[in-house]
Amino acid sequence: MSKVKTRSYPSTSTPPVRSKRNLEEESCDEPMEGQELEVKVNETNNDVAMETEKPDQKRQQTDKKESGQSTIPDLNFPLPGETGPACIVKVYDEIDKFKVNDIVEFIGVLSVDPSLARFQNESSEDNSMSVMEENTEELNAHEPPPSLVPRLHAVLCNHLEHVNPLVPSSPDDIKQVLSNTQSIITTLREEILSVLEHALFGDKLAAKYFLCHLLANVYGRSDVVPLGKCSINISNCPQSTVYADLLHHLISNIVTQSHILHMTLDNMNKLRFSPKKDYTANRLCSGILQLGSQTNFIIDEVALQPGQLDVNGVKNIQALGNVISWQKVQYDFDFHHQDFLCNISALILSEGRSILPSDFFIPLQTKVSPSDIREYFQQLDPKLTDDFLVKCRTYIGLARHMEYGLSDDVQKRMQDNFVSMRKEDPKSMSVDDFNSLLNLTRLLSLSELKSCPTIEIWNMAKVMENCRKQRISELPQRQ
Repeated sequence: MSKVKTRSYPSTSTPPVRSKRNLEEESCDEPMEGQELEVKVNETNNDVAMETEKPDQKRQQTDKKESGQSTIPDLNFPLPGETGPACIVKVYDEIDKFKVNDIVEFIGVLSVDPSLARFQNESSEDNSMSVMEENTEELNAHEPPPSLVPRLHAVLCNHLEHVNPLVPSSPDDIKQVLSNTQSIITTLREEILSVLEHALFGDKLAAKYFLCHLLANVYGRSDVVPLGKCSINISNCPQSTVYADLLHHLISNIVTQSHILHMTLDNMNKLRFSPKKDYTANRLCSGILQLGSQTNFIIDEVALQPGQLDVNGVKNIQALGNVISWQKVQYDFDFHHQDFLCNISALILSEGRSILPSDFFIPLQTKVSPSDIREYFQQLDPKLTDDFLVKCRTYIGLARHMEYGLSDDVQKRMQDNFVSMRKEDPKSMSVDDFNSLLNLTRLLSLSELKSCPTIEIWNMAKVMENCRKQRISELPQRQ
């Protein structure tokens, strides 16, 4: 089976080779394939005359170019530097069923015909010209040239639970794939842990938490609290952005969607994290946090150097914290703010403890200190075969979407343990600690593709948490 990857970070695919044409040149250039030449018909004698460019029009175009006005439309991609193809989808039925950040598969008719891309019905030429003069920016934003942004007239719209082609959506089909994978799960899990352990410089405990992070998925909410998320903060990371990039490259090979953010001062102060409404163009300007469901978000805090965050930088820090803690993205409409739910797994790489919140803080205890990090990661290449990566994606997809529950016996044992630990030392086990322990037990069970935890898994989670807390207690007070 061939390797299949779907990523949410900027695409490096090369767009179709063609010269980008501005809005004025659209009507006078030669027609592209699948595009009609715009003509005018004299209604009195049925003469057909192609529009030609007059010297005055050429002069106006030259003046616009010299004045620095860009005629290439803003495609409004959420992620900076994204160069993939853009498309406007026109939906005609059941528009209310679509929600923000939904993953939808559209099947329809692709059109690059300019006559089918009009912003407004034209009752008369005079009225049309006046509307265009008043709303030029809005027209350019909503109706870019079809040669650059084609229109897809949707016939079928399918909401997707995930974008992993190796995992079916039907529960019955998932059970079938699950039964086929169960025989190799023990060996596969150990191989994945070995790869993650190598990437974390020999730290076995951090590798187990890392695997739980990769399997995390928000499956529900209790009031405002998202259930199932697992954001982790790994500290003591190498002081180089190379490590974050290499780790992101590894993650992008085993999950379907991922993106990395380097928290430089320039990025924090200048980039737009939360979407913001542009009332002049009458559209929503995209933000980095408009990520699809089940995206693995790597945050490189090592790149943050001493300096001053401006107002926008502080807002971006708050937006990141809101996503990590509550799985909500705040949209800015100037006069009010609206929260929209999301499902993003955050991995924070830092030197000391991060300024951002996390569910599990893990100080890294390295067993090796390679002089060349790139060469160290290249040692994983023989293991990362196409067959192994396909198994990894299938395994992670199954673990994220399989059913999970607690038996009465296990639930009673957990409650009794919690009561006894509270009696021994009330400070050692708070309600939040118990909830974290339950979540870790769930993820460890799913890592073994078990729909119900065992007492052994529960005890393993307690040992892991005790080891993690012991590491934190041994840290210098400044961290």
